[in-house]
Amino acid sequence: MSTDSAEKKSARGVLEFVSGARVNNKVKLRQDATIIGREKGDIIVKDTEISSTHCQIQLIDGNYHLFDMNSTNGTFVNGQRIVKCKLKPGDQITVGTTILKFELKDDAEVRNIATIFKSKKDLGDQPVSIVDTLIESELRSTSSANTIVLHITYKNGAQEEISLKQRVVFIGRASSFGHFDQDPEISRKHLLIKLNDNGEVFIEDQASTNGSKLNGSKISGMHIVKTADVVKVGGTEIKITTKVS
Repeated sequence: MSTDSAEKKSARGVLEFVSGARVNNKVKLRQDATIIGREKGDIIVKDTEISSTHCQIQLIDGNYHLFDMNSTNGTFVNGQRIVKCKLKPGDQITVGTTILKFELKDDAEVRNIATIFKSKKDLGDQPVSIVDTLIESELRSTSSANTIVLHITYKNGAQEEISLKQRVVFIGRASSFGHFDQDPEISRKHLLIKLNDNGEVFIEDQASTNGSKLNGSKISGMHIVKTADVVKVGGTEIKITTKVS
């Protein structure tokens, strides 16, 4: 392993609040994905200019990447609006009226900085971490007390209902269920569906060729899906519900 690779592996992303109600506070990023939002996320920021789930930071191949989640007012890095970008130490991230500075610190230096993840008992009445319910619970078990139900209308007008008792589902031409392989506009691994412990459903496009849409709008990042929402992949429309098994 090279020296640079070793340094990247031991470095941990840290955000410092430069402005806003939590100015001078520091938070340690997770080593997978961290969501920032006004109502749901790992970093909850009480700023009316911030969307409910605003943006997310992902650790990919040793580098932290910032993704806007179709927020209303946008995500900015060093004054420039971004859809996605790779973060470097010293970058200033602006969400709403709040500014956060990104830094990389050695793991040994950030042991006393609180991690983003909080369990439900620690959060009390505060919103539960999305990453907790989407990733940590997934690691504990791939099965689910709830069943994901897909209400599918294919490009040719045919309809089908598929029930899947699992937390994580991939939609695409390579799926072992459905008839997605008959739609050439759908990628082999097109869309990710995740179910959390609260029965909430989230979707994320998997860098598909033609993209995924939620209620007619192309998405990037992770989005919560309600019962009445329509998800579109290629020419296929999907409504997602859950039921208790």
